[in-house]
Amino acid sequence: MKYIKLFTLLAVLFIGTNLQAQTSEKDVTIIELTQVEGEFETNNLSLTPGKYQFRIVNKDVDKDLGFVIQKAEDAGKDVMKTALKDSFSSELVKKGEAQYTGVVNLTSGSYVYSCPLNPTPHYKIEVK
Repeated sequence: MKYIKLFTLLAVLFIGTNLQAQTSEKDVTIIELTQVEGEFETNNLSLTPGKYQFRIVNKDVDKDLGFVIQKAEDAGKDVMKTALKDSFSSELVKKGEAQYTGVVNLTSGSYVYSCPLNPTPHYKIEVK
């Protein structure tokens, strides 16, 4: 329950400052990730360094969902303190809907993505 309150607060803070339905920035790759009950359909990502925006889709999950990216070494730690800048979804993702993150700059390294509300496992993002 505390994650829901924390995530809702964070989502509200980020909406007005840095998130849009789509980005107008150049050289940004949009990646769509679909959540079903308890998991993402895509388990791991292998990317090159660059700017990314994630589109999170709620596929028939009867509760609001979210999204966050952390460095791999921070997996399992408080997402409110360890989330990458702009990596939260813009709003809670309702059943049958989609939301975007801000533009996330990923450099070489290991990251994880998850939904702290669903909740899902931590899935790997390798950036090389």
